[in-house]
Amino acid sequence: MVHHPDIFRPEGTLATNEIKNNNIEAIKKKPDTVFLYFTVVTAVLLMITGGTTLVWQSPAIIKFKSNDTDVNPLGKPIETIEISILAGVPMMMSLIGGLVLPKLGDLIGRKKALQCLGLAMLLCLTGTAFSNRFYLFVILISCSCIIYNGIWGLLPIYLIEISEDHNRAKFGCLLAVCMPLGQLYCYVVGSVFSIRYFTLLNALPLIPFLLLFLFAPESPVYSLLIGKQDECMETLKKLRSNKSKTEIQDDFDKIKIALEEQSKNTNFSLITIFNTKAGRLGYFLGALPMIVQFFSGVPTVMSLMAPTFNEIGIISGNTIAIVVGAVKVFIYLFTSLVIERTGRRPLLLISSIGAGLAVSLVGIYFYVKEINSTALDQLQFLPVLAIIAYVVLYSIGLGPIPVAVMSEMFPADLRPIGNGCITTSGGIILSVVTFSFPLLVEHIGTHWCMFIFALNCFLGALVIYFIMPETKGKSVVEIQKILKEF
Repeated sequence: MVHHPDIFRPEGTLATNEIKNNNIEAIKKKPDTVFLYFTVVTAVLLMITGGTTLVWQSPAIIKFKSNDTDVNPLGKPIETIEISILAGVPMMMSLIGGLVLPKLGDLIGRKKALQCLGLAMLLCLTGTAFSNRFYLFVILISCSCIIYNGIWGLLPIYLIEISEDHNRAKFGCLLAVCMPLGQLYCYVVGSVFSIRYFTLLNALPLIPFLLLFLFAPESPVYSLLIGKQDECMETLKKLRSNKSKTEIQDDFDKIKIALEEQSKNTNFSLITIFNTKAGRLGYFLGALPMIVQFFSGVPTVMSLMAPTFNEIGIISGNTIAIVVGAVKVFIYLFTSLVIERTGRRPLLLISSIGAGLAVSLVGIYFYVKEINSTALDQLQFLPVLAIIAYVVLYSIGLGPIPVAVMSEMFPADLRPIGNGCITTSGGIILSVVTFSFPLLVEHIGTHWCMFIFALNCFLGALVIYFIMPETKGKSVVEIQKILKEF
């Protein structure tokens, strides 16, 4: 396992002297460079299209339910079991992507792997746009979800390896912001354009990504991992041009020492993670926020927002989806700005408890509607306000933070395997919940589904409170030390 790099420093080096002089914080908190922001913003364009893929079914199912053949390319209204298949099968198939595709980052490099995945998603969405058979939609959207899950496992690795300790969570949350941004984009264009054109528009962010990412660097960690020391140093100079040569050399040495320690373990596999206490805890704690996220119900509700809330009848489901998507983007962005001050754990607790309370109100409304209570007229706007509160509170913590936490729990050598394992576990949960949701709504009612989501939020808050450590301001090697001593 990796040890803290500073213990290998001789007396008189930059790191030792600065610790003695209490000036290390000044180095850590220098403003981030323009090139670093360019690289991060270009990379996260992938997640905008990834976000559209997650909720593509929401506007699409509305059109598939239409009897108008000009609107519905299937030629007939979609059935409930077909809705479950279209919503659940792509999520289930995405497990392949989370388990396998992140390893491409080790085989061909982080940058090339992301470029290949971006091109593959562009081809899949183009094929989806021109489909007119149900099974083709299922297959191609499934392929897009497989690729998305691979990106979800690999892109955080790339970001964490070009970032520093003081901006790691900020860029992780910025990555997460792009998901609701993509969802909002999908809701808006999906409510206006046909399936063909809104699917093509969903793929549009991939074009600037593929063009601009040509100028992005390879991960300095990966460059050093394959023996390209000069390339690693040149990348660090570009990403951290605001630092002196001595400071950049110090950063280079930290990466080198960490990789030298990791090289003592030569057999990295799934078994490696579960053979050590730190590995097992890293997997569990890295997966915990994502598991609570999926069981909270928001990802499922967002993917089926329009058809679910068409039941309300006051405001169209598409309109609610657009409003909720806009709110989600704003709150994700807010979280990315405050997370390094507040920490991960407090935001996760507030988010879990608050989302549980809000979705309980949504459940109460649907229960009152189910029993045809006379109080229904007085509660007409309760579901709209409650669902907005549900998504706001979810977006404070459960939405953006899991991606920031996931890669923190593993050293560089285990990140592709660890992230792949976590995204696969999350994918299993999400696919089961998403596939089951339409069927459960039909058999036990929307209200019971919402109450189950609320209970999951409260249970998740309890587990986070008693188990989740705070990682704010800690380096990856310091986190590994915490896991060993947990």
